[in-house]
Amino acid sequence: MTLRPYIYTINTFIMTRSILFITALIFSFQSTFAGTGADATTRKDGKEWLFKPLASTDVSLEVERIGGEVMVHLYSQNMRNVDVIYVEKSNDPTSGFARCQSVKVSDFLIKSKNYIEVADANPGSSNVDSYYRIRTISTKGETKTYTPVDLAPLYQVDPLEVVEK
Repeated sequence: MTLRPYIYTINTFIMTRSILFITALIFSFQSTFAGTGADATTRKDGKEWLFKPLASTDVSLEVERIGGEVMVHLYSQNMRNVDVIYVEKSNDPTSGFARCQSVKVSDFLIKSKNYIEVADANPGSSNVDSYYRIRTISTKGETKTYTPVDLAPLYQVDPLEVVEK
């Protein structure tokens, strides 16, 4: 009696199990570090968040120019921990911040539990740097001021300088 067919079957079995194990390991690794799902990493307009808060009480701020408006996007893993968010802006990243928007979070929780979008009513000039920051007041009364975010200016392009190749 020869053992060759049995050895071949055992080797095939072990190889198949190893491939399945490695595949499962790779997919579990990707899902572990890929985020917490589409709702947590994708904004309402379908774009990916650039900055994600690390703690459940932190709030991320993103600003962008759309047409003639400046849209302010606020994201938190749990907005229920935040009572009020003050959006402030300045032309200097270190001082001179003035409140441009006051957001009562409970008014927005009906629409989304972790995302708020507001427009700056008076965005200012689009050809200079603008700096936005937020100041939050938690439901426990704790105040936190975040570092400013730079909103880069829009540069005017002279149509005479544009050359087709």
